[in-house]
Amino acid sequence: MDRIGAMVQALAHRGPDAAGQWAARGLLFGHRRLKILDMSDLANQPYTDGVDSLIFNGRIFNYQALRKELSDRFEFRTDCDTEVLFRALQVWGTSVFEHIRGQFAFVFYKHSDRQLIVARDHAGICPLYTLETPEEILFCSEIKPLLMQHKCALDKEALLDYFKYRYNIQNSKTLFAGVRRFPPAHFLTIDMETGRQALSRYWRLTFNETAPRSDADIQSHFNHLMDEQISSQQMAHVPVGLYLSGGIDSGALLKGFAKASADIESFTLSFFPNDSDTRRVEALSQTMKFKKNLIEFSPEHLDELEEVVFSLEEPFGDFIIAANYFLAQCASRSVRVVLSGEGGDEAFLGYDHQRSFLKLRSLTANGILGPLMAGILRMLPASIVQRLQSYPGSFDRDATDKIARIVANASTPVSSYLELVSLFTDSDLTEMFRPGFMPSGIKADVAPITEIFEHDEEVWQSVLRVEIEQMTLIVNLLKQERFGMRFSMEGCVPFVSREVLDFVSSLSFGSLFSRINKRILLNYSEQSVIKKKPFSLFETNLYLQKLISLFDQYTQSSSATGILNPTFLEQCRSNLARGGVLGIKRAMAIVVFLIWYKKFQPYLKEA
Repeated sequence: MDRIGAMVQALAHRGPDAAGQWAARGLLFGHRRLKILDMSDLANQPYTDGVDSLIFNGRIFNYQALRKELSDRFEFRTDCDTEVLFRALQVWGTSVFEHIRGQFAFVFYKHSDRQLIVARDHAGICPLYTLETPEEILFCSEIKPLLMQHKCALDKEALLDYFKYRYNIQNSKTLFAGVRRFPPAHFLTIDMETGRQALSRYWRLTFNETAPRSDADIQSHFNHLMDEQISSQQMAHVPVGLYLSGGIDSGALLKGFAKASADIESFTLSFFPNDSDTRRVEALSQTMKFKKNLIEFSPEHLDELEEVVFSLEEPFGDFIIAANYFLAQCASRSVRVVLSGEGGDEAFLGYDHQRSFLKLRSLTANGILGPLMAGILRMLPASIVQRLQSYPGSFDRDATDKIARIVANASTPVSSYLELVSLFTDSDLTEMFRPGFMPSGIKADVAPITEIFEHDEEVWQSVLRVEIEQMTLIVNLLKQERFGMRFSMEGCVPFVSREVLDFVSSLSFGSLFSRINKRILLNYSEQSVIKKKPFSLFETNLYLQKLISLFDQYTQSSSATGILNPTFLEQCRSNLARGGVLGIKRAMAIVVFLIWYKKFQPYLKEA
């Protein structure tokens, strides 16, 4: 029990309100509780009836309806979703996923079957990691407690993935060899007598356009659905707030929150004096009643990057993580639950890179125009190409060549999209490591993305699915959850609910991809059209100079030159000084990795 006690203590920030342990033959359960529903100790975990036992992280949003359904079988002692999930698992076993709706990771032990059920929610909102050795299997919400038990080598294949995409896609790998992400929308059964394991998938986004519906019918359906999701997710016995950027997604969230509660506290980051987000939030406050907290972020906050990366555990190569961390820290001083608009872009094809790609695809699908356009782009000055796109920051020849490669491959969607979402090229990945560091023959993993483009009938469906199953949603949910729980605050994401994603997959392309970006959300919130403006910290020279300083600081360390090729780093430094878009993105990815390596090197063993 000493081992599990140390792991539980390492998770105290996730649950400061209670701690518990439970043991059975071959099993040790430990849990830290953050009290959201039912403040009594009756709902503490591990939750057990003396025979079966459950440890559970997250929320079951339809627990009240399930409790009513199960009330003829059980006399409930708490007003908490934990007890409802426990009883639901006793009744339905692995069929429980047909009944529950929420965000969760759980391990349930059923004594009569000597069976363990391990599961994670449909989108990966709640984290779950595994570490398997010949002697045992460990499960945990974070990575560091696992490493307390077993040091791991650096996973070099996962490192290639990180540099290719700026983060690790959902192929289960982490930078710690042996530590795996448990896959979303799956459950694992383990027979405790035989050790037999079976992994099953219980949900996947299914594109199934329903019978033609009018725009009014679609909007009415969505309005009801969104009201329901926000109402259920803001339900808590502790203070609840929301992140409010002033954009389309958070504006819709504010509108729905106001329908469910008159007591609203919002948290908004301000990066520059009188920036567009602050102005929109001020405008919203003139028409809606809510308590606004405007939080100023400055380049000095980037000095906290080491703590930020250490909290995140899985690196994301963008300095925006420092802002996300600071926002969560400030919000946690007032609330225990926060709603976020994360997932709105992924679910509603809202990213500029998605929309531009699909427009490009419609122009070049015949396979002839793409190479012709690419040739023209390569001849144009970078300054001209920059005017054709909206990303803040200067374009240089590297960025122009990248766009040309995307255009040239447009008739092969998977190749073109991989070029679009890749930060470093394959030749970059070959040159960036010192000789002998990276085993020959290994490459960054493109198979999960390729599978998606082969799976779906339409390119737009693949683009939507890639961002939900493999790309941006994965890392955005990781940031939201890890930084919130770092400060004992739970995050909820209504746009990522299973019901909303199922609704989106029932729409036609025309309904989803209208001329007005995320028209359905704008109509729901009754906002005027908001032109989506890509954001970068590096719109001012102040942030750029801070990045250059950090790049110099970390790339000159001995650990950096032990992994990365000094010649390659010099070239990256030269590109960074020019302030180009790609140079900035690549430099951030390098700095974040080097910080990650510095902080986690004590947890790593030699390969």
